Amino acid sequence: MRFTAIEADVRAMVTDPRWTALPLQSRTHAIASRALATPDGGRWIFGAHARWYLQDPGDGRWHLTAPPRHCPARIEPHTGVLLPHLVPRGPDFALSGWSSQAFVGPDVPSALTSEIRALVRANGRRSADEFPLSSFREVFAGDVPGTVAAIWATIMWCAYAPAFDGNEQLLSVFGEYLGRPLPGDEWVRWLPSPPLTALVTLYGERVRAGAPRAALRLAALMADTAGILAADARFAPRAQALIAMLEPSLRNPVLDHQTATGPLPAYRPPLAPQTLATGPLTPPPVHRDTAFPPPTVAESPGRATTGHSHETSGRATTGHSGQTSGRATTGHSDETSGWTPGHSDETSGWTPGHSGATSGRTGADRSRAVPQWAPSTDPREVARTAAADDALRWTWLARVPDRLARAVLAETDPGEHLRHTVGDLLEAVAFSPDPHRTAGALLAADHADTPEGLPTVAAWLDHRLRHALHTQLAAPRGDTTEPDGFEVGPRWLDAVPPTREGAAAVLGAAYASGLAWCRLTGTSVPGNGFPGAAAIVHRLIHERDDPHLNH
Repeated sequence: MRFTAIEADVRAMVTDPRWTALPLQSRTHAIASRALATPDGGRWIFGAHARWYLQDPGDGRWHLTAPPRHCPARIEPHTGVLLPHLVPRGPDFALSGWSSQAFVGPDVPSALTSEIRALVRANGRRSADEFPLSSFREVFAGDVPGTVAAIWATIMWCAYAPAFDGNEQLLSVFGEYLGRPLPGDEWVRWLPSPPLTALVTLYGERVRAGAPRAALRLAALMADTAGILAADARFAPRAQALIAMLEPSLRNPVLDHQTATGPLPAYRPPLAPQTLATGPLTPPPVHRDTAFPPPTVAESPGRATTGHSHETSGRATTGHSGQTSGRATTGHSDETSGWTPGHSDETSGWTPGHSGATSGRTGADRSRAVPQWAPSTDPREVARTAAADDALRWTWLARVPDRLARAVLAETDPGEHLRHTVGDLLEAVAFSPDPHRTAGALLAADHADTPEGLPTVAAWLDHRLRHALHTQLAAPRGDTTEPDGFEVGPRWLDAVPPTREGAAAVLGAAYASGLAWCRLTGTSVPGNGFPGAAAIVHRLIHERDDPHLNH
């Protein structure tokens, strides 16, 4: 119980308004004086982002991990150096309501799905010439407008772990627009998490094409979609972060035009493949190093704040996609006012319950003329456009407030993002007698057949989890068993999640961890899911929310 008591003490201290006014030295001392020691030699602090950190006895690094809450511990003040990034700043303790559950088991609330359906129905018949499909061309048919892609992109980007039940109604909304089957198997749609650049490109392309009103509508659709998603804890943190990015542009429509159009940097030859990594490939900072870690964009002193533009006085802020002053304030386009919830004729190409084995596009749909818009293939133009979108991406990220910085770590610091997702996984498997062994087994399942990125991944893990991971990889593979209908290999899990919600949290955290290490190492995301996350599915498929399946 000592861990719980220290956690409560530090939370009360950091959330006190006076905390941010204290000098760094005082804040560092307050955290170091509350360090814990366990009988096995572990040294722990409760620090930044309201997370526990364990010191590596070998090199002194502090690694984000989950504590053994029922293990006896004593207060033993830390007398060494604590790097500033381990010390809470205050706003980083404000994020609450985070959920690591996937969308398998507990469904997306029907009210949320209905609101998304209203947006799609209102914007799905727009001209693909006015809103070309500049992103997600691999997902949708060629004649689908970018407005649909903007809604889809927001859903996938905001999702903590975009693994969906194959019968999930939210996906069925997009059935008639798909150009090919979604990745996955008969039970789960294992969807990739798109980078923020995919959303930025939809907006930036329209600005560069001289269509600012279309760009504004796309940004408004993203904000409206995020506003709807924020009601579900599995979307909420990133949805709030996306709204913070977009609101300044919605209040001042020309705010981002200069960034999106130039001046652009001169053309440079493509870099060698090894320099195009998606994140830092170096391990976390070492304890003895006194240098400050590179600041994330959320810590930039020149960051713009949200909600302060004077150019929109009198503009309603509860909705974005309607561009007239008299529009409704429900957060939806005024074009949806005649829509009746539950009406599904426009999604009949992919009926609810369909496993997604086909794309849902009918022959008549495919015969429609496909717009001739296509991205430039000139390498100079491609490079300049990519540079503009990257600049715009960082401009958006700079608007994310400190309290939501963790929600965008995947964009700003892939290594730290991996640490947090693995920390979520350790919390999710707290039911296990040995959470590190269980989490290590799930990670080992992912890397058993793709060991190339393992050294990079292991560098970001605490020493106990690294040991468990290598132990599991070295063990001989066993046969799968099926206790209580839960298919699992003996090397993977030593305990079954006790509840459906708990199993959904393990599945979500395991899948998010897989996406995180793929982003860190530049590895392609497997279309059939990660073995570790897939091992949880059979705990959930027999307990769906669909009343027709639970009888």
